[in-house]
Amino acid sequence: MKSLHIAPCGIICTICYGFQRNKNTCAGCLADGNKAYRCEMCSFKMCPEKKGNIHSFCFDCEKFPCRRLKNLEKRYATNYSESPIQNLILIREIGLEAFIKQETIKWQCPVCEQLLCVHRNKCLHCGNENIFYKRKQKKITTC
Repeated sequence: MKSLHIAPCGIICTICYGFQRNKNTCAGCLADGNKAYRCEMCSFKMCPEKKGNIHSFCFDCEKFPCRRLKNLEKRYATNYSESPIQNLILIREIGLEAFIKQETIKWQCPVCEQLLCVHRNKCLHCGNENIFYKRKQKKITTC
């Protein structure tokens, strides 16, 4: 995990499926290279409050946490046990380097030691259960 892999909104790019997938891999919000469209045109990165500084974190804003960030928070907290707002508060309190160390340990698969994916219920590398994943699986009904 590198500092460029922590998005301005507090999302950790390295635990995103787009970053971990084998094909058409996303380089991360702030890194150079291939990006998913939503990362390229990110409303947090392009926020007018940043005045062009795409590397500043949302906690630097006087509107923190804004409505847009609260909506992202709700989705990630509900589905993935991940809190962009708490991530930002922690980065502000302990610093980016310490945050990265802490989250690398937290998101490491206990079986294969690779990073778990926030968007999947199992480790993409070994299939071990992702204990953080909370999203309910859709039930398939047959007629």
